Amino acid sequence: MLRKRTLLLSHVFVFSGAALSTACVAAEAPELLMVGRILVGINSGFANCIAPMFLSEVAPFNYRGAFGTLHQLFVTIGIFLSSVFGLKQLLGRASLWPYLILLEIFPALVSLAIVPFLPETPRFLLLVQKDRDRASEALKFYRKTDDVDTDMEEMDTEHQAASSKDGDQHHSFTWKHLFLSADLRRPLFVACFLQIIQQFSGINAVFFYSKSIFESAKVRQDHIPYAIIGTNAVNVFMTVIAVPLMDLAGRRPLLLLPMGVMIVDLILMTICRVLQANDPSIAGIAYVTIACVIVYVIAFAVGLGPIPMMIGAELFRQGPRPKAMAAVSVVNWVGTFTIAMAFESIQAAAGDYTFIIFIVLLSAFLVFTYFFVPETKNKTFEEIAHQFSPGDHLEVEELEEFPDLADDVADGEGLENEEDNHLVTLNFNADDARTEQP
Repeated sequence: MLRKRTLLLSHVFVFSGAALSTACVAAEAPELLMVGRILVGINSGFANCIAPMFLSEVAPFNYRGAFGTLHQLFVTIGIFLSSVFGLKQLLGRASLWPYLILLEIFPALVSLAIVPFLPETPRFLLLVQKDRDRASEALKFYRKTDDVDTDMEEMDTEHQAASSKDGDQHHSFTWKHLFLSADLRRPLFVACFLQIIQQFSGINAVFFYSKSIFESAKVRQDHIPYAIIGTNAVNVFMTVIAVPLMDLAGRRPLLLLPMGVMIVDLILMTICRVLQANDPSIAGIAYVTIACVIVYVIAFAVGLGPIPMMIGAELFRQGPRPKAMAAVSVVNWVGTFTIAMAFESIQAAAGDYTFIIFIVLLSAFLVFTYFFVPETKNKTFEEIAHQFSPGDHLEVEELEEFPDLADDVADGEGLENEEDNHLVTLNFNADDARTEQP
């Protein structure tokens, strides 16, 4: 799958969808609005699948977390801007909402102005199209340096490992292989289940309740939209903070710790809502609930917000990655659709105890993450793939300046400070814990 070409072709859906949605009023045809939203949704599905994959393939491995988080950052910026332009003072009025929908073409226009001038990803050019010269030129473009030997060696290592294990799978990788291959089922399950965790974490419930929470805190009706904008601004700000944190703290800590905070936060929020329902006169309880909403958004923004889609692109070699990311994206949107359709009924049945459902789910998700989600920080794609098939032959990138660390690598210990060092390749079998210079 050509990343750049697919991304550009997907713009057809957003332009046609925006045009149909905007024209529905003049044509007095609400059906146009529904068709338009479906088309824009298709564009969103393509972007949600391709953007994290593209970023992971052009980023240096020691900055892959930061690059991957940029995708979620711009999603949160989009949510924030939509809430701003949705104010009644701007486009949030009955006569102007079609123009609010039309604004969605502007990010697509920016994309059309930039993406055609970007090279295809170096990994795709080398590992799929076998075009070494174009891959080298693409690396020089993205790295802004002529010294790209280390990156080329790392991609060669992945290619050799994939070829020795699966043959030339980059052109013929099938859905059957993705689902039936023993060393791919587990990363596929982890990547897909992280999407379920994200969607069923309760974030939609928190945003659903935010308006009523602000109302209970005696916030004036005309000020509530600004309070919601403030909540979205917090989401943007914390995602900005998550960009450098992703490659400093690692993925697992930024999943586990915020999930623990979210569980405690939902417990406290449930207690506050029950107390407030029984006795609205309790002083300050509504403001505690508002603080809980903000803390919850902060925890989500640095963990479950950016990581699931990003880590999904990291868990696979070049061959299975496109189909794996397509499957991950499907699970993500099915989860979104399920929550959107079911939450209102759940809320009507559970009332102020709705969050208990998400407390139980998050607790189970925390256990799953602790035992099954690997750390991908500062690891090459080949090293990450090896974590799911540890008995296989592995080629490791080792520090030339510290050859005595070869024994640590053979014992399965990671290297944390590779980024500024020249790399040489060592071949070994993890089961025998033997190393030999090629």
